[in-house]
Order: sequence, then C-alpha cells, then structure tokens
Amino acid sequence: MRYFVVPLQGEEIGCLWGAVHDNAASFVRRLDGPEAAFRARLVWSRRLRAAAREGITPVEALCRWKGAPEDPEGGRIAADAPEQEAPSLESSERRVNPGYVDPLKDFSDQHEMTTWTDGTPIDRSRGWGPLTPWKLPDTDFPAVTVAAVRYLPVTRGDVVLGYLWASVADDAAYYMKRADAGSDGFNAGGIWVPRLREAADEGLTPLQALRKWKGAPEDPRGGAIKADAQEQEAPSLDALKELAGQ
Repeated sequence: MRYFVVPLQGEEIGCLWGAVHDNAASFVRRLDGPEAAFRARLVWSRRLRAAAREGITPVEALCRWKGAPEDPEGGRIAADAPEQEAPSLESSERRVNPGYVDPLKDFSDQHEMTTWTDGTPIDRSRGWGPLTPWKLPDTDFPAVTVAAVRYLPVTRGDVVLGYLWASVADDAAYYMKRADAGSDGFNAGGIWVPRLREAADEGLTPLQALRKWKGAPEDPRGGAIKADAQEQEAPSLDALKELAGQ
C-alpha cells in the first residue's frame, strides 16, 4: 500500500493510504492528535467515496488532493509530500498509533480456522450448520478508544441486547452486545452499526449519534433505546465490556 502523511496546522494527524493491488483506501487518524482534527476521518472518507464513484483507483486518489488548500478539519497533503510505502495496513496503523490493537482482531482471525466453535465448517461447501456471523461491519467512527465512554442500553421488550456507546474525548463510537443476550445481542448490531454510519455521513459527532435514536420505535431485530433510558458513563471501554459481560 502507498500512503501520505497528513498534517493539520503543521502537526501530523494521520495518514491517507491506498492499496496498490486491491480496491481499498482509507484514512488512519492519530488518536492522540489535536482536537481540531476530531473529524478528519470523516472528511477523507467522503473524499475517497467521491473518488471511487468516479472510477479513480486508490493510488490515483491519493494524489488527487496533493497541493490542495488545507481543510480546517482534514488537513492537507503538501504538493511536495513524498509518497511512502507500507507492507500492510497494520504496519501503517502501528506507525500512526503505536500500540494500536484492532478491537475486532479476535473475530477477524477466525477466517484462518477450519470450523467455528460449534463445529460448523467455515467452508460451507464442506457442510452446513447454524449460520454464525463472525464480525460486524465498520463505520466511519473508530470502534476503539482509550477515553471514557457514554452509553445507552439497547433493549427489546425487557431484555437488554447491548449498549450503544460514544467516546467523550475523541470520535469513537460503536455498538457492544451484551453476553447474556447471545445471538440476539449480536444480531442487533446489524441495525445499530449502519445507523452509526448514517450518523457519520450526516456529520454528527459520536455523542450526537448516541442520542439520535433515543425514543425511536423498536426495531424487531435491533430493539430500541427507550425515551426514558438513562445515559451513563464508564471510565473506559474495558469497564463497559466488563458490564456487558456480566
């Protein structure tokens, strides 16, 4: 993959990358970057989607904004910025955020297994069993944070399926299933994760997205956030994971 370092007001805020052989490109934001770059990932995501609709390759898209004026949130790529190369996305993420750990790595590693934990073959040509989804899709909001998080319970009837959460200090937000809700808790994420993507496309902050659907009608699969649900705060994502695991 190729990438450019992206600065904002002279300070590095992340890197814009494009795959050489695959149709993939994105922006990796520096999590401890300046507050002004809070929405940089959204700025570059919209630009890349526009380029993709025009049929531009990922590597060509990288060079499209070289020398363009600085965006007040997304920064800029200088006209003389050197194009750099990395062997993988993981290596670029480590460069931008040393110590970064993919929160879905435990799930994505399962593609190397031959069977799911219930014995169902991952290669369905070898047999069918219970359909087991292995990960939820991504959103424009990062799914990991080191900051405290605000959260609201997602319920269906009287059952808590999981929690919709948003960071109080950066642009992270995601859905976390509750362990006791089993597959119903996981499947509810198929409703809430696209909703978060929709909120990001609208330019909402994570906290605004968290509160957007409070009081909305209950979805048969995804449940709802009740109008009288109390927004609470956990000191870390790990603390919320502990609550969801009880």
